[in-house]
Amino acid sequence: MNKKLTALTVALLCANVAIADVPPPPPPKGKKYISVNSEVILGKDVTGYVFVTQVSTFPARGATHAKVEFPAGKAVAMPAGGRRTFVELIAVPQDAAKEFKTDAELFTALGTNKVKGTQRLGFGGTATVADTIKGASVKWTHTITAIDAKGIKAKVEGEGYEVPVPKKGKEPLALGGLWMAGGAAALAVMFGGLWVVGRKRRKV
Repeated sequence: MNKKLTALTVALLCANVAIADVPPPPPPKGKKYISVNSEVILGKDVTGYVFVTQVSTFPARGATHAKVEFPAGKAVAMPAGGRRTFVELIAVPQDAAKEFKTDAELFTALGTNKVKGTQRLGFGGTATVADTIKGASVKWTHTITAIDAKGIKAKVEGEGYEVPVPKKGKEPLALGGLWMAGGAAALAVMFGGLWVVGRKRRKV
């Protein structure tokens, strides 16, 4: 799962670089693109992990990392995503984290996806929502309810958020509220949204 997510992250970022200045396709009827600010709450029953944010940028800018502490029941804002920028929250098993003497060593290993047992939750900077939503941005709250070998399970709440409905026979991959079910149309919508953010954030 980690390798697949990392590969998809790289693919999306590379593709975004190539089409960043191409006008986006129009959103579906009754929809619009909007910027998303994400925050995370850690469920009280979720323990045994060290949490690190990873902000990846392209081209040739690498990734930055920072440890995150989650006060009981309180939301913590995630870094902003945007043009050529992708944000992930990484759950690192405590025993795996202890194998590294310093945070810098841990961050380097995470950057190359060489830490065992990690799980990742991605956050898109843009989404497609109903055009009845006012304003240019919304806030979505991700409450992590469990972490297991299949990934990070989170309940998402916020204005404009809709629970994704997977197409029959296809299992979608969640990226912080943006679901990729496969196909050029889905990619076009996502990239179109990223372009909107890019127009507002010409410097990353």
